[in-house]
Order: sequence, then structure tokens, then C-alpha cells
Amino acid sequence: MKSINLILVFLMFVVLSSCEKTQDDSNTGRLLFYTNSSLINCVFEIEILANGQKVGTLDAGTIYTDSDCNCENPTGIGLLVNLKKGTYDYSANEVNCIATNKVNSWTGQVIVEQNSCTVIFLDIEKQ
Repeated sequence: MKSINLILVFLMFVVLSSCEKTQDDSNTGRLLFYTNSSLINCVFEIEILANGQKVGTLDAGTIYTDSDCNCENPTGIGLLVNLKKGTYDYSANEVNCIATNKVNSWTGQVIVEQNSCTVIFLDIEKQ
């Protein structure tokens, strides 16, 4: 009888622990970084940092069009990042481009809201 009670207590602990994890996940939002890198003839990447921590690398081969830029289908558009809700300073730095003498970089601040997605355009023509 004691072993059954112990098993029940253990199962309740596991269930309650997994519920807490789900609640933590709901405190996240998403950022979609994309670029118009197809305008220049250079293969490169853009490293994305949030609050000084690298969160991913954007392949500069991505192409943006108004009709397909959304967070639900980011494939081939840009880099989709999940972060806890809050305010972030972001920076994006071009790396590995040898065709131009110019190195693009961008900085800004963004508020990540719970269960939402913010789109950030990294314009190759403007810094």
C-alpha cells in the first residue's frame, strides 16, 4: 500500500512539474529578422544578438516579398527567434562578405510581447 501511495505522489509531482513548464513557455514571443540581401552580389551571413547574446545567424540568401513575410511560415524568409517577453537591445552584424568594402550592421530595441511576433527588417541599403 505504501508503494502505491509513493507512486501516486510521484505521478502527481511529474504532472504538476510539467504544468509549470507550459506556463513558462507561454511567457515567450517571437522575432522574425529578415533582409533584402538579394540586392547585392555577395554571399554572407548576418549574426543576430539579443542583449549581447547570439540568438542565431540569418542566411543572406533570403528574399523578402510583402506577400510572404509572416511569422507562421518563415522558411526562406529570415530567422525566427523565440525569446521570453521583455525589452531587448538587438544588434545584427554582417559577416563573411568579401565582395564589398562596406560591412553592414544594425542596432535597435524591441519589446517582445507574450504570444506575439514582431518583424524586424534589416535593410542592406540603410544602416
